[in-house]
Order: sequence, then structure tokens, then C-alpha cells
Amino acid sequence: MSRARLLHAHQPARRRQVRWVVPMLALLAAATLTTLAVQYRVSDQTVGTEFFRAHKTISHTGELLQRGFILGAVVLAVTLVAVGVWALRLTHRIVAPLHTLHHALDAIMGGDLGVRVELHPGDEFQELGQSVNCLVEQFGATLARVHTLADGVRAAAADLPRDAGGQHLLELATELDRTLDFFRLTPRRIVRENGPSRT
Repeated sequence: MSRARLLHAHQPARRRQVRWVVPMLALLAAATLTTLAVQYRVSDQTVGTEFFRAHKTISHTGELLQRGFILGAVVLAVTLVAVGVWALRLTHRIVAPLHTLHHALDAIMGGDLGVRVELHPGDEFQELGQSVNCLVEQFGATLARVHTLADGVRAAAADLPRDAGGQHLLELATELDRTLDFFRLTPRRIVRENGPSRT
């Protein structure tokens, strides 16, 4: 399995993945080592009993214990590797869509209302991505309407006499229009999971 499939390419997301996986592996290792220690102790007692009963030699008893310990260590190593790969894969399925959503929300905070989120079908966060897209669509439509209304207010204020009230209304309409210009509605850009953005 490739590194790209296990660890996320973005450094903070990769750190988050490792922060979730390492304690799980440590707990599994501790549980397995405890089990091996108990097994060794029980095997030692069984072998000790058998030694006295059958009068086996000490070297043969040591070989029996050593084989059991090596087998247990191999099982532990294989289990740790399997659980580690599984945990990295699982956390990657969580971290990747979160990173995509975070990237899209950063663009939206920067005023880019043309951004849309595209996650893999069946992804746990696909519903959230669709909600973000719907929110941006509705906000963009509302913003376009407010922009049109602000243009209308500015045009009406320009027709008013240039006294203090008319001038102030014109300045407010102009400032509102400038504020609304922070948000960009086009072009549409799709932020995809595990891929470059596309227009």
C-alpha cells in the first residue's frame, strides 16, 4: 500500500493522523505484552511441573519456552503492523475530507464564493460537503441580490440633492458596494479530496 494512501500529504493533517494512531498502537502493544508475560508465566509453571514429572533436561525446557516466546513475538509484530496499517488507513479516510473542507472554508473566508467542495461518493463527510455547497450557493444568491439593491440605493442617492443627507446616503451606498466587492462570485472552482482544484 502506498504512503499516499496511508499518510495525508498535508503536514498538520499527517500530525493529527499520527496523534490518533500512536496511542492506539501503544495500547495494543501493552495489552499484547501483558498477554505474552502472563502466557510466559503460565507456560513456565506448566513446563516446571512437567520438568519435575518427566525429569526433562534444562536445555529442552529452555527450548520449549524460547519457541513459545518467539512465536508470541512474531504474532505481536504482525498484529502491530496490521493494526498500524488499518489505523492509518482509517484516519486517512477521516483526515482527507476534513482537510478538503478546511481548504474550501478558508477560501470562502477569503471571499471566494465560487468555491465548491467535491468529496468521494460514500464519504462520511459528503453530506457536510453538500451542505457547505448549498450554503455558499444561497449566500451567493443573497449577496447578488444585496449587491443589486445597493446599486439601486446608490443610484437613488445620486439623484438626491447634494445636501448633507443625500451626500451621506451616497457615501454609505458606495461603502456598502465596496464592502460587498470583497466577495467574489465567479469563477466557480471545485476543491476536491486528494486532487488539485479545478474550475
